[in-house]
Amino acid sequence: MLRNGKKFRRGIGAVAMAAVMAVSGLTGGKITAKAAEMADVDIASYERLDELYGDYFKFGAACEAISHWNDGGKEIGNPQKEELLSTVFNSITCGNEMKPAYNFDAESESLFKIDPAATEMLEWAKANHMGMRGHTLLWHAQVDPSIFAKDYTALSNGMETKKDTAELDEDCLVDRDELLRRMKTYIYSMMEYTYKEGYAETIYAWDVVNEAADENQDDGFRRSYWYKIIGPDFLYYAFLYAREAETLYAAQYADLYGLNAETDDLSPIMPKLFYNDYNEWFDNKSDAIINFLTKEKWNENHAKVKSDVIKPDGDGTIYGDGLIDGIGMQGHLSDTQDIDQYMKALRKYSAVVDEVQITELDVGCSKTDENVWLFQAKFYYDFFARLIEEVKAGAKLTSVTVWGLTDDASWRRDANPLLFTGKLERKPAFEAVVMAAKGEEFTMTLQDTLGDVEDMLISFEPYVEAGKAVSVEPKDVGIIGRGTGHQAKLKLVQKINHTEDAAIGFSLKVSRQEQDASMKLNISRYAGMNVTVTAYVMAEDKKIRMGWEISESTQLLEADAIPEDWAELSVNVTVPEDAPAAFIYLETDGAADFYVDDISVVINEDGAPAGAESVAAGDNGEPVTNDEEGAATGNTGDAAAENAEDAGNANDAAAADEDRASGSTGIFGTMAVVAVIVIAAGAAGAAWYAKKKSQNKKEGE
Repeated sequence: MLRNGKKFRRGIGAVAMAAVMAVSGLTGGKITAKAAEMADVDIASYERLDELYGDYFKFGAACEAISHWNDGGKEIGNPQKEELLSTVFNSITCGNEMKPAYNFDAESESLFKIDPAATEMLEWAKANHMGMRGHTLLWHAQVDPSIFAKDYTALSNGMETKKDTAELDEDCLVDRDELLRRMKTYIYSMMEYTYKEGYAETIYAWDVVNEAADENQDDGFRRSYWYKIIGPDFLYYAFLYAREAETLYAAQYADLYGLNAETDDLSPIMPKLFYNDYNEWFDNKSDAIINFLTKEKWNENHAKVKSDVIKPDGDGTIYGDGLIDGIGMQGHLSDTQDIDQYMKALRKYSAVVDEVQITELDVGCSKTDENVWLFQAKFYYDFFARLIEEVKAGAKLTSVTVWGLTDDASWRRDANPLLFTGKLERKPAFEAVVMAAKGEEFTMTLQDTLGDVEDMLISFEPYVEAGKAVSVEPKDVGIIGRGTGHQAKLKLVQKINHTEDAAIGFSLKVSRQEQDASMKLNISRYAGMNVTVTAYVMAEDKKIRMGWEISESTQLLEADAIPEDWAELSVNVTVPEDAPAAFIYLETDGAADFYVDDISVVINEDGAPAGAESVAAGDNGEPVTNDEEGAATGNTGDAAAENAEDAGNANDAAAADEDRASGSTGIFGTMAVVAVIVIAAGAAGAAWYAKKKSQNKKEGE
């Protein structure tokens, strides 16, 4: 049906409300006062992954101290996040605090000064009986470049620099012997600190060298300054120094741990030594890694260097000389990753070293539709089920660490790759990992992953988050381009808008060159529900069409455009429960640009409204056409103003929205504004901006 082009009251704009409530992670519409606050969750009731997987491997998470960056979103120093870590996991990795950039001190004879945040995390791990993976002793990144330079003064184009990515002047670099000396000093100093301060039982593994491989180089090595100055055998020396240091200090400080260096087994205070890298499942990369760790004879016949820690019968390779224990597979994946390929690499590494650990696991969401959590959960389930199978079949996997605790603090936050939301709620991915551990069948459905679903309104007005005005991005509200050829360009413009009383007024401009280049809105979250979808469209072409896409496109409505005014299109549909994805599209009968505003989706809890023409899947008959026209009262605005977008205006608009929030009413009678829910989802951080149902409806539930 086509209704009159009446205006919306400002009360149902994008952000007009008494409080903006931001939700980090797709939580199905649950609300918190602000993203930084935790939900009221019973963490003690969460399943313990460390116990569920105890027969197979340690289960850990990377975390950081609030004090390191003065970032309240980090974990150590936040009681609730600390509780979650200690409840679910039995291992942690410092995300940054143990890296050379924060512990190297050029002014110290030891070249070392511990980052206080690292000490804080070590103390926390020790107090909570958590193991720790030390990360990392040597890396090309997050390193003070002065370690490579004469007089510890790194120069780039004659200027002093502290950037780890800087191209250093050739004449400022030290020679091979000096850099080997500095490498040894730093590694010994870091190792001794962990022993004398009582952390040798806490740290069970060290990433000695991180990301030295470059499969695109003939010899497989990254051209870091470690490589450029020392040569490729820097790798051998790094592991040699790490093995020497732990052997020396385990004996020297054994009594601190109740051990006798002469008679007792010191292995409990000698962490395993690992090489760690990313994209480690690709054949050419794994071949390079295996070659320089287990095949390349850096110290053939032990003619280059001798040491008591080198196996007398060693073959001159890093592994053959007893200097390395295992390989770390970082595991930065997506839910489209070929699991067979990954497991092949796991078996490949297991065949050549004593241990393999997955050190930085996260699984980015590739979907931007409502299937996002379901696809991710299914991947996590399949991945961990396969890990169990591989361990049972002989894979030497001893630890799995997820690279972060919550999506909002992840380095890949746009991909929502972790097991918990920013509110510390368990995601479907977490439940899937639990299912895999218990040997249960994966039975999740799309509805299981969506949680509560509510009415939605998109008015494209800026909203306030953390005290700042934020502009709406089309993809962030589930709106994407549509077409078989050139896609339409979707852009927010000012003053051509439908929302009444907007301080400035925004709408979505759909620019295109072809008739079928248009836009569509994802309504997959309403699977199994009857909804009314309404949109206001201003078009130069004669006809406006509304339809939906499931497995194919079906036109549901064709209406006359109203010259220089807004036409209201509304259709009632029942979204198939088993649809992989469902979209409502808008287009015209020509190829001219058009504008869209105030899109709403309202759930009909009792089915289709009386008199409404409800369309279900498979209704592919003649297009539904209704030529009813209403009075034109819309706001055309000034087309020349469409590019007058500036941050100041956006802030003013958002502030005005808040001022008008109280007491306003909206579409469909008394649909009062209660909250806006901002929900991040998918690989690009796709979000829905939703409206709570009317207060009247809520009071009647």
